[in-house]
Amino acid sequence: MRERVTAYARRIEAPCTGGEGRLELTVPRAVVTVERLAEGALVRGRRVGARGQSTGPASARRGGASSVIGGASPMTGSASLVARDPLPVAREAAEVWQLAERLTGLLPGAGPLPPGAEALLEGALKHESWLVATLACDVLNRTGVPAVPQFVRDHDPCPAGRHGEPARPRRRPADGGDGSFTERWEARISVDEYALFEATHPAYALQMVELGRSVRAHCRTPPPTVLDVGSGPGLPTVMLAEMFPGARIDAVEPSPAAFPHLLRNAARHSITAYNAGIADFAGARDYPVTVSVGASHHLDTRVFLRGLKRHTAPGGLIVVADEMIAPFTTVAERTRAIIDHHFTYIDQALAHIQEEDLPPAERRRLRALRDPGRRSPERLHALLAETRRDRLFHAGDSSPWQRVRFCVLELEALVAGVDYDVERKTYPENFIALAADEGLELVEHHRVHATVGDRDLDAGTHVIAMRHSGRRL
Repeated sequence: MRERVTAYARRIEAPCTGGEGRLELTVPRAVVTVERLAEGALVRGRRVGARGQSTGPASARRGGASSVIGGASPMTGSASLVARDPLPVAREAAEVWQLAERLTGLLPGAGPLPPGAEALLEGALKHESWLVATLACDVLNRTGVPAVPQFVRDHDPCPAGRHGEPARPRRRPADGGDGSFTERWEARISVDEYALFEATHPAYALQMVELGRSVRAHCRTPPPTVLDVGSGPGLPTVMLAEMFPGARIDAVEPSPAAFPHLLRNAARHSITAYNAGIADFAGARDYPVTVSVGASHHLDTRVFLRGLKRHTAPGGLIVVADEMIAPFTTVAERTRAIIDHHFTYIDQALAHIQEEDLPPAERRRLRALRDPGRRSPERLHALLAETRRDRLFHAGDSSPWQRVRFCVLELEALVAGVDYDVERKTYPENFIALAADEGLELVEHHRVHATVGDRDLDAGTHVIAMRHSGRRL
């Protein structure tokens, strides 16, 4: 235990003291005690003030994120600070931004669809912009049409596998065990399918539009360079390039399985890809804008935030878009929060699919995913094993079968999250409080898509914009 705790302390640059059976880690405004017991380990935390005085258990601050917006008041919900007119749109991106704004205006809640909206959406679904096509897919699904972007339908995975057969599985990589970005990600998440079907994730493009709005709202000039952390196969990175074609984007991705997809997807844009994790990235430390989409929950949150800050110029902007779950204080609460969150996404993605429209293998998968009796924690691994079988590529099939396959990815993430392996989702208040500990000032927060709960700080897809305070670690 001592070796593992001290290795973790070195990674997050935290002083570690104590004997063989008891260790204390000191992090900003908190002390964490790890004590070895006969039946396991006891982990306790307490917050401390600026001078080291104790302020009570860390868990007592569940609803107490202390970030202040514009020096005005503590954050209690969705926060927004727009100090100036947004940056003008580059001429090359004018059509993308115009369509993005029109499509977001068609989301349910904005009123009934106006005349001509259906034709607009069907046309946007085939647009060459991945942002526009993915956004149209989301709007159509919310209005009752289980759509799939045309660029997803057009993808041909051959020669990885012959049509009607699954692609060859990748070798399971060894587990490095360092926890910074575990190499077992490829063993828990089907990366090749992730690259294909992630565009059908509810609110995927919507989070990118909100991220782009944050960059335009909080940058005085168009950013010449942007660091994208945890790019995965590259879907959000391409969307970022479509919104900001004048920026050079440096994309950092450690996964050896995701990296070839990133290279291929980035080829037609001003994107340079680096096969490295944020803790190991040796690039510049003065990026004016750093972004990350869907990656924060794969790392220790403090390691992630420190990595972002390390490579961002003092005063620079950091924008994180990711899924976050409802607040929790116990393992059981966290498990329940993860299950409810992911199954909400699954239900939303499958809501309007007719079973008879699907190929036989996807019909069986759909029935299993919709079965409420198989959603208890003890049955999740069996459900995942069943839905992972017979994952064929249905070339030429016009049904929305890709949505069913996305839900297998969502189930993989759910099970990994319950196991606390490569999926380490936290809740917004905790993320924002940890960011404040690391010297990142909150400037804007939005829950762009809800899964569980009515508050802006409950579960769903969140976009959080922060400013580097200027204090280097």
